[in-house]
Amino acid sequence: MSIKKLAVLPLYAMLLLSFAGMVSCGFGATGTGEGTGVQVDWVNFIRFNGITYLADSQHIAPTLLGVKFTQVKFKLEGNVNAPNYHSKDGDAAFLNVGTVVYTVKGYRSTFRLAAYQDKSLILFEADTNPMAKTGNDLVDIAGKVLSIGVNSAQDSKLQLGVIKDPQEVTSLVNMVLAAPVNQQFTGSAGTQYVVVFYLNDSTTLSRMFWLTSGELSRGIMLPRAFGAAIQQVAVK
Repeated sequence: MSIKKLAVLPLYAMLLLSFAGMVSCGFGATGTGEGTGVQVDWVNFIRFNGITYLADSQHIAPTLLGVKFTQVKFKLEGNVNAPNYHSKDGDAAFLNVGTVVYTVKGYRSTFRLAAYQDKSLILFEADTNPMAKTGNDLVDIAGKVLSIGVNSAQDSKLQLGVIKDPQEVTSLVNMVLAAPVNQQFTGSAGTQYVVVFYLNDSTTLSRMFWLTSGELSRGIMLPRAFGAAIQQVAVK
């Protein structure tokens, strides 16, 4: 019997595959380590400049593509069977070597990148950034959020409520941007919601939020006031 093991990304990155609907299927390709009995299921990711980006499920228009940022140097699918492989800059789970990776108009490259995969334009968002100190280092959404949705963690498409008041939206976004980042945090448990930031270019940013710890994935540690506002909307 083979033993499946998810590789490369930390636990919270894996949780994103089950929640928030923000990550496209990253389990499409597997590699079985010869003689090891271990089957590796790669998450759909790319890594550049020390930052690991996860594929998002939403489709974006080609008009949102910026300039060429870089290109893929190594493809893991079909080439790496070791579950303890540590990703390197230039790695991609499923993108072919030489695939051009673009910036996304209106966003820092440390937050969003995009590339074509199987003729579809895939958006990648930063998940792990060892240089991030505050939420603003992870998510580039200042001045871009129109409203904030609160969705069910069990069904990420089920909206429990939405915050539309511009002043409250700005206040909550500012909390996210100013919050400290701890990507080593492993204490998230209890009530969870999917927080959806509706952006002014018609794209969204969806992240898991744990009410008890105040963590907005991944590792953005928010004050109690943020959780109170989210819960108030969720239970209406």
